[in-house]
Amino acid sequence: MSQHERNDEIVESVDQMIRIWSIFAGKFPDAKVEALPGITVTLSGTPMTFVNLIHLSSPVRDRDDLAKRCRMAIEYGKASGAPWLFSACDPWLGDPKDAEEVLSGLGLTRQLGTKGMVTDVLLPPQRPLPAELEIRRVRDQETRNALSDLNMISYGMPIELGREAIARDFYWDDDFYGHVGFVNGEPVSCTLTSPVDGRLYVAWVATHPEHRRKGYGDAVMRRSLAEAQAATGLHRTVLHATDMGYPVYEAMGYHSVVGFSWFALA
Repeated sequence: MSQHERNDEIVESVDQMIRIWSIFAGKFPDAKVEALPGITVTLSGTPMTFVNLIHLSSPVRDRDDLAKRCRMAIEYGKASGAPWLFSACDPWLGDPKDAEEVLSGLGLTRQLGTKGMVTDVLLPPQRPLPAELEIRRVRDQETRNALSDLNMISYGMPIELGREAIARDFYWDDDFYGHVGFVNGEPVSCTLTSPVDGRLYVAWVATHPEHRRKGYGDAVMRRSLAEAQAATGLHRTVLHATDMGYPVYEAMGYHSVVGFSWFALA
C-alpha cells in the first residue's frame, strides 16, 4: 500500500468515527453535535460515556495547537454536565512526547485504545458457524435491551446507563441493522451495522464473557453485514476495534489502518 493510500484510509477512519458518533449522539433530545476548528463535538446529553465524544478532527500543527484544541474540548465537555471522552487518531496528536506532556498537563488520561480497521471483502469463516445460535434483528424492546446490556456488561458499566441511552426506541431506525444472537433464549452476542457515507460502519459489538471464543460474535456480525449489504449495495466496511475484538476482525479479513486513543478528564 502506498503512503497516499494509507493516508486516505486514515482520513476515512477518522471521518467514519466522527460521522457515526454524530449520528449516535444526535438521536438524543439534548444532543450537541457541532464541528469546530480542529475538533468535532458529539455529545448526547445522557450519562452514558460512550455516546459523549469530542474528536480531534485534523492533525495538530504543534504542541500549542494541541493544547488549544484540548482546552476547547475540556470546556465543551465540562459544560455538558455528563461524562465524556476525547478521541484522537494517534499520529494526528503530533510528537508523542509533546502530546503526553500536553494531555497529562491538562488532566487528560488515556482510558482506551482502539484500532481503525477496514475491509472490502470478508474472508470465509474459519470454522462452521454455530448451529445453536438464533440470530434476531433488533426490532423490539427485548432485543434493544439485549444489545445494550451486552455492551454494558462487556465494558463493566451499569446496565441502567445503556437502558436509558442506546436501548431507547427513538435511538433506532431502519438504517440500523442491529442483531442479537441468542442461545437457549439468552442473549450472548450482538452487533450493529449502519451505512455511513458509502461505507458500512460496524459498532456495538459485544459478546457475553461467559460465551466468548465460540464463534458467536463472528456469526452475528456476518448476519448483520449481509443484511446491510443486501439492502444498501455497500460492501466496504469500517470499524474501530478494542484489543479484545482485534483478532476476531483480523480473522474475518479486516486490516489495521491506524490507532486511536480515548482520553478522559481526571
